Amino acid sequence: MPKKNGFDRYLDYQYRQSGSFFKALFDAIKQADSENLARVALGFPEEVRAYLTWTTIGIDKFAQGCATHDGQFEKFCAEYGLKEYEQGGK
Repeated sequence: MPKKNGFDRYLDYQYRQSGSFFKALFDAIKQADSENLARVALGFPEEVRAYLTWTTIGIDKFAQGCATHDGQFEKFCAEYGLKEYEQGGK
């Protein structure tokens, strides 16, 4: 199974499955102004990219960024009607 990336970790955060570090990180990302978001992105580019994709680009592009396709991903696909990604798709 592929290693979790920032998209997978953001999905864990959305489903309240993150550890305390990533919960705090994504809470900070959500609160950051553009200058501070750019600073956070220097250390955590995947996580910031995942957040921006989720909030500004859309769920289909977000799904394409996920690597692990684990239980959280399956739940996400079912919730948002992303049939093409379910059961080991894309």
